[in-house]
Amino acid sequence: MRTDPVTKYARDVVSGRQIAGKLMKLVCQRHLNDLKRQGDDKFPYKFEPEIVKGLLMFASLVPDPDTQKPLPLMPWQIFILGSLIGWRNTNTKGRRFRNGIVSMGRGQGKTYLASVLACYSFFIEGRNKGNQDVILSANTTDQTKKLFNYTKGTSEQLLSGTFSELAKDITPRFMDIFNNKTKNQIVRISADGGKFDGYHISLAVFDEAGDQKDREAFNKITSGTVKNENALFLMISTAYPDPNVPLREDIEMMKSIIQKNDRKLDDYFLAVFAQDDKNEVFKPETWAKSNPLLDLPSTHNKLMNGLVSERDTKMHQGKLNDFLVKNMNLWLNAKADNAFDLEDIERTEISDFDFNKRSVYIGLDNSMVSDDSAFAFVFPYDESKFFIYEHSFIPWQKAGSIEAKENQDGINYRRMESLGFASITKHIKGLINEDDEFEWLMDFVSKYDLNVLGFLYDKFHNTALVKTIEESAGWLMIPVRQGAISLNDPTKFLQRGLIEGSITHLKDPMMQTSLVNAMITTDGNNGIKVDKSKGTLKIDVVDAIVDAFYQAQYHFQDFNEEDPSAELARMTDKQKHDFLMKDFSF
Repeated sequence: MRTDPVTKYARDVVSGRQIAGKLMKLVCQRHLNDLKRQGDDKFPYKFEPEIVKGLLMFASLVPDPDTQKPLPLMPWQIFILGSLIGWRNTNTKGRRFRNGIVSMGRGQGKTYLASVLACYSFFIEGRNKGNQDVILSANTTDQTKKLFNYTKGTSEQLLSGTFSELAKDITPRFMDIFNNKTKNQIVRISADGGKFDGYHISLAVFDEAGDQKDREAFNKITSGTVKNENALFLMISTAYPDPNVPLREDIEMMKSIIQKNDRKLDDYFLAVFAQDDKNEVFKPETWAKSNPLLDLPSTHNKLMNGLVSERDTKMHQGKLNDFLVKNMNLWLNAKADNAFDLEDIERTEISDFDFNKRSVYIGLDNSMVSDDSAFAFVFPYDESKFFIYEHSFIPWQKAGSIEAKENQDGINYRRMESLGFASITKHIKGLINEDDEFEWLMDFVSKYDLNVLGFLYDKFHNTALVKTIEESAGWLMIPVRQGAISLNDPTKFLQRGLIEGSITHLKDPMMQTSLVNAMITTDGNNGIKVDKSKGTLKIDVVDAIVDAFYQAQYHFQDFNEEDPSAELARMTDKQKHDFLMKDFSF
């Protein structure tokens, strides 16, 4: 039996005949696995090659925006469009995929693909339906123009040729393409305009989705697709310098699901063309992973020459990360003065850690009425390493609701709570309850029978919580001044530990967000400390970790010969008592 072109591409990728990154190999294996799942009562989806044939026939009529002539689709383009249109829901008869992400390096034709999809939805899928809206969106009005103008030009070409009989009904205008007979339309709307209400959305494409800092616009769009059995919300983008955005969160979410061959979110499509490693920037033979147009012989040399020139220029300017983000499609913490690299953060993740009967240093960044609070735990282990863990407490009083706070901070706090890394306040007014913080901390220490070597906190935030801990726990309490003089060494220790791999942690999105948000600020000759670029960016976890390392950094150093008092300073009263009561006689 002849293999359809979507499945053929998937097989070529999985077999290695087609160069692709690790994530695309997983995506293609998912397609092959799902073909075998057809007919399963728990998998109400079916792949329809005949529908793909019709899509490809339509695509063969669509002109390339640069040449104004139809061009054959490349195999990877067929895989994307064929997956989005060919997979159907057997219950609703509509599309399988209701959400999707397509991401690749800059200049690889994402907008062209979206234009084909928009026109197919408008001219073919909407031909026997009325009041169907295709939304073309982006963050700003200017960003919507490129995608809309591509689509408008395509529509005008089609109306002057194959679909000329529809020209009397369809009018391409400045802000929309309107069918006067069916009332279907393609309309452009920017997120900063925000007026997504009232549309019956069959397809919504959000261009440059990686530049969207919160989910407000996304949520408004998807709320308009709920009643449409054929609706699809597609985000297209290249990577951006700030990885703390909803698009990357969704990519990581789907990556995790696909890696585990999980059966969750079967209606979410993912296609991410990206390099597997930063070092591949010096291996142009691998660049088709993020720049699939390199596989087109007619443009290969021209595109490769441009990419090599751009890489070399950025490298000499000291801005290689810019090239890695935009052209290699790698999410990096590429902001100026970032304190920690995303690559180091991800590389030091471990899958599990045994907390039981460990020694630990605890740091606290305490809430000021309505801000987040965080406990940080630094566990020395393996005679030279440290494991860091955190738990945050989330108020919502200032924002008005937990939903509003999530939008404001760009953090899915309810997901963090479900993962066990946060507790959302139960206070009726949304305030932090210090009794809850104290109870959680004592339960955690008791549960794992931890030996607390020191409790470190902001010297000028000697709150009721700190006093309660001091009076009740009997731990060594160490106040830490928050200036660069005090924080310089523990901050550098944390930086170095993540780079060298001597500091590890779980895959904790709360911690990762805080580390990525942290910026380095210099205080003259006094040293460095972490800060943030704006008030809503959360670094509470990092502040707590740095406080804990104020003392923990010395844990593996031997002070016995040079300064015996330094070692005693790290001991609890019980440890001091046991040490002094030893029998030192010979």
